[in-house]
Amino acid sequence: MFRKPNRNVRVRRAVSSEEEVEEERNYGRVERPKRAGGRGLTCGTRKRREAAAEDSDEEDAGGADPDPPRTAAPHSALSFTEEKEGNDGSFKIRKPTVSAVVFTAQKKTEDGGERKKPPDKEEDGSSESEDNEPEDVEVSEKEEYSSPASGSPMSSPSHHPAADDIPDGRQIRAARTQRRLARTQGDYISLDVSHERSDSSQSEGDSELDDHEKRIKFAPGVKTIKERMAEEMSSSSGAASDDEEIDNIQNKWEGQQMRKAIRCLQTVDSPPRVKKYVEPKFSTPPVTVEDIRKRLAARIASIEEVHRAHVLESEKYTRDLEDAKNTLGKLETSSGEKSYKFFKEMKVFVENFVDCLNEKIQEISQSEAEMSQILEGHSKDLLKRRQEELQLESNTIQKFAGTGDVNAMEADEETKRRLQDVELRRRRRRQKRDDSGQKDHREGMSSDDELPPEQEREYKQNREDVLFLCKPLFEDVHEDFCQIKNILGKFHEWRERFPETYHNAYISLCIPKLLRPLVRAQLIGWNPLEDSTQLEQMSWYRDLDDFCFSKTDHENMEDDPDHKVLTAVIEKTVIPKVIGLVENVWDPMSSVQTGRLVHFCKTHVLGDEKNASVQGLVTCLVSRLKKSIEDDVFIPLYPKRLLEDRSSAHSTFQERQFWSAVKLFGNILLWDGFLQEEILQELSLDKMLNRYLILVLLNSEPDSELVNKCHKIVECLPQSWFRGLGSGATLTRLGNFSKHLANCVHALHKLNDRKGMEVLVSLLIKIKAQNLAEEVAAQYGMEGHVITA
Repeated sequence: MFRKPNRNVRVRRAVSSEEEVEEERNYGRVERPKRAGGRGLTCGTRKRREAAAEDSDEEDAGGADPDPPRTAAPHSALSFTEEKEGNDGSFKIRKPTVSAVVFTAQKKTEDGGERKKPPDKEEDGSSESEDNEPEDVEVSEKEEYSSPASGSPMSSPSHHPAADDIPDGRQIRAARTQRRLARTQGDYISLDVSHERSDSSQSEGDSELDDHEKRIKFAPGVKTIKERMAEEMSSSSGAASDDEEIDNIQNKWEGQQMRKAIRCLQTVDSPPRVKKYVEPKFSTPPVTVEDIRKRLAARIASIEEVHRAHVLESEKYTRDLEDAKNTLGKLETSSGEKSYKFFKEMKVFVENFVDCLNEKIQEISQSEAEMSQILEGHSKDLLKRRQEELQLESNTIQKFAGTGDVNAMEADEETKRRLQDVELRRRRRRQKRDDSGQKDHREGMSSDDELPPEQEREYKQNREDVLFLCKPLFEDVHEDFCQIKNILGKFHEWRERFPETYHNAYISLCIPKLLRPLVRAQLIGWNPLEDSTQLEQMSWYRDLDDFCFSKTDHENMEDDPDHKVLTAVIEKTVIPKVIGLVENVWDPMSSVQTGRLVHFCKTHVLGDEKNASVQGLVTCLVSRLKKSIEDDVFIPLYPKRLLEDRSSAHSTFQERQFWSAVKLFGNILLWDGFLQEEILQELSLDKMLNRYLILVLLNSEPDSELVNKCHKIVECLPQSWFRGLGSGATLTRLGNFSKHLANCVHALHKLNDRKGMEVLVSLLIKIKAQNLAEEVAAQYGMEGHVITA
């Protein structure tokens, strides 16, 4: 990156005269012309270098003529700015002769004359002497670029000569020799590297340059402060001389140093600022012995509190250490080999158990389907027979409404036979009630669910066949894979030995799915509508209860997931079976079936609205009740002349149908506490009481039978509906019924039936129709009865 400085080569100088020596000494005082737009120190140095080269040339030429006349050079050496233009303003180079190159050196003399080289000297020899002995000949840099005759510059960095003005090889070698000798005169490194060489000279001079000179300068060198100041001063005043520039730079630098010294002296001489200390003014309260005692007591209390905290923390660490030791002891006792063996056995057991269930699940599903088909067929037969007989009896009575005697009616043989069968079954049921001591029973309150002997035997035989086929279902299976108690024992052992892995594996969620096929197999013959066997009496229920609520483990744990295993089995296995029975088998007109179903639901089914199984069961119950109201409730209305005789067929049929509707009304209200109150009120009050029952009551004569009907209806209403009712008004849906009770009180007063009146007033009070009860009691003097009621 940096140019290597040229070495100073000592050159042998020719003998010069004393005048030349004196001139050389006074050369620095000769006034030299200045270049316009010079470069300060660099240009001045270059000028001195060129002047030394000219002196060297004069000394070489002095051997021939000791006292040649000298003239001042019109321009500085190596300056092409002023020499490139001739008299006509053009750049010209004289073409040299072919045989020789004449070198002319102009030297400065005292009288301003010029001295030329002797013409008798052969140019060829001089050329050979220049090539062979370069140290005896010195050629100035100016003649390198000047022609012998005209003295005009031969080449320029920005100008290329024409083809006929190109110098020959001797001129080029002479100019190269002069340039090399000029470089050896100075003992400094030239700072001016801006000049350019022509393509021809560059190509020929590249071989003479060393490696450092061939390097390209990518960045300028670091300059000192004086050099930068010199450049600034030279750019601002280019016309000043080199000595003046150096003096200006020196003066400027000395002024800066003086100013720095003055500032340092001022800083040292200035006295430091001293802040005046002001003593704070405050007063301290007097300290007493009591204050010291309180402070010490507070300090002791604080230390004691910290001590207690440390003691508690130490006890906690002690307990943790003991627990860690116990855990470590358990882990040491239960070796990895034993645990690996246990888990491997458990894995094999579960895989075999699942394979067994996959083999048996199809047979279990087939047995369930067969049993469901038998129960559904039996229920449909009973429902179909009841509806057909009801329609047949109603049509027969309507057809012969004029006679009033069913026995005297003319009908076909099939109708007579069926009517006789219906009456025969009623007599048997009536006889059975009399034998059991039920004297207050009403016709229509009992369920006609009797089948002919042949159908009854076939129904029982089909059930027994299905149960018989289910018995050998798991005979070929080891009891460890078919007995729920043994299966739960495996998981219980896992929970005992490795409780952490047991809970991390979510076994409490897996057990209901694993046990579902086995529980379904045991529930194939179970029918909660007919069978009085409860779930608590079944073996699988007891085994699950023992597993979930064992007293030896998990008794102090809250929200143990194992406690919900039994409930999950009921929700996922038992409730789906009950939903099928409700939809296809259950008869809402049967009080026995309804009572058993209500007991099961209130005992084993939690009213969780978010549970899908529970929601499915509730939806199925409501749908089945609505269907029963539409299909099974039928109360005909006859003229009063046909109902005056209580023993007539019309009156008997109407009474039977009314009490059958009252039975369904009561069965619906048995679901109070399981179904929502709004749903029950809609089914019982809107669809039953206000649509069917109230019509019969309005068309009935006010007598003791009417009082009994009203009493039975109020008796079925849940008392929870009337809690919290105020302002003396009953439920909105019971408004018509309460008004009818008040009207019946007025009608019984005309018949002088005081007992019936008191019963009706008590019914008004029971349904919280307080305003009507007080009004009627005040009108007929029954205030005491109202208070006691």
